[in-house]
Parts: sequence; structure tokens; C-alpha cells
Amino acid sequence: MVNIGPTMTLDSQDTLIVDQLATEYIEHLKNKEYEAALAMLYYLDPDSAVVPLPRNLAIRQMQIYHVFPVLDYKFESIRFRTESDCQVKYVITFDKAAEGEDPNKYTTSMYLQPIRREGQWYLTVRDSSSPAGSVSQIEN
Repeated sequence: MVNIGPTMTLDSQDTLIVDQLATEYIEHLKNKEYEAALAMLYYLDPDSAVVPLPRNLAIRQMQIYHVFPVLDYKFESIRFRTESDCQVKYVITFDKAAEGEDPNKYTTSMYLQPIRREGQWYLTVRDSSSPAGSVSQIEN
């Protein structure tokens, strides 16, 4: 486990910033501005550095964007645990239901992992090689 600094304190401004970032990201997807959405994503590398999304993950994200296009969305939750373990959950609608068909059939949950470093928030995606676990505790 890597210790990157003192305990993190959150306030309503942090929630507002993360909400704005997530909304901007999902709006890019809804408008099929996939490159703009990708440009907003970062990656927590094995050394716990926040870096631009690596090409292999960008390709995989682009494939997800095409398989699950965002027609509509709803934010479910924002959870702050530690500065490298936060989660934004949203539900997207990726196809239109036919009349009489269950509209939930065409929805899926997706997640972003916001990370705060040196006072700045970044949207990241979790990959199986991303470091897991908490780094510092959040005080509310």
C-alpha cells in the first residue's frame, strides 16, 4: 500500500466538482463526442500516479461506447471513500424499448472512479491492473 499524503477532507465543493465532471463526460457520450469523453479520462498507474488513459484502455473504452451508446442517463450515486476510491454510478439507456416492452431491458449501470490528487479531481476508469485498496481516509 502506498501512502500519498494526509487524510483527505471533503466539502460540498468536492461533490459539485465531481458531479460537474461526470455530467460533462456523460453528456459527451450522449452527444457521441467520444474523443472528448476519452480526453477526460485518466488512469491510476501501478505507481499511484494519475496519467492520461493508456492507448489500450482508450481502445477498450471506445468499444464500450459503441456497444452501449448513451441515449439517456440517470446518476444513481456518488460515493466518497478515500482519495483514490470514490465512485460515480450512473445508469444509461442504450436502446429504445418497443411498445409494451420493459424499458429496463435496455439499461445498464456504468461507473467512474474519481480520484483527487493535490487538490484536483480526475475521472478514471478502473482496470484489473489498477491498484486497489484505500490510500487515505476521508473526513466528512
